Amino acid sequence: MKRWVIVALITLLICGVMSVSAQDDVLEPTSERVELTAGDGRILVGDLYIPADIANDGTPAILLMHQNQSNRDMWQPILPTLLDNGWVVLTVDLRAHGETGGKVDWTLAQEDTQLWIAHLMTVEGVNPTKIALMGASIGSNLALVGCAVNPSCLTAVALSPGLNYFGVQPEIAVSEGLRTRSALLIAAQNDRTSALAVRQMAGSSTGVLEMRVYRGGHHGKDLFKEELESVQSLIVSWFKDVFAD
Repeated sequence: MKRWVIVALITLLICGVMSVSAQDDVLEPTSERVELTAGDGRILVGDLYIPADIANDGTPAILLMHQNQSNRDMWQPILPTLLDNGWVVLTVDLRAHGETGGKVDWTLAQEDTQLWIAHLMTVEGVNPTKIALMGASIGSNLALVGCAVNPSCLTAVALSPGLNYFGVQPEIAVSEGLRTRSALLIAAQNDRTSALAVRQMAGSSTGVLEMRVYRGGHHGKDLFKEELESVQSLIVSWFKDVFAD
């Protein structure tokens, strides 16, 4: 009887070791802090996330830009989902926000967007022809405008965009700059400024564009609080379609 007990204990120990080893073998995404120097000398700060199974032949990459009075951490609710799909992700702090700091300057912020895109294109493993931008509120306006003027950008996803946030006006970017590419516009019905903007931009677009208006009045990152699963699924499906082309 003792012999069988000993054998059982040894078996449990072996299984336990194998289980720990299997867990140790699970690859996790990696991240690194990124600092870029803008044209005016401002140090721009972001976090670059690399999925565990990054493809050798070139992985799509997504630049995320937060809304006003927020920072790059606002993307934490959706970040794991993007990485699980194997995409490289760069989250950044806009001027006068987070660790980038400085003074508000939305004109220079548009130039900063191009610096971040250029940096993404140089990341090892990234396919420079499969770059996407996504933003919230003013970040979404920057994403639409930034994508429109950069041919390396395939698509822009805009959470709660407006026709004019702080002088950044994306309607022409959508109707003309992205007419041969694509955009996904997302807003909430009672977020009137954004809902009207989304409908107007969709009406003037001649490119590939999808519009989704949710119930309620949540703006930008607050859409994650109310509609996280639905918004995530919509965004992931959009990126999969675009990156597959």
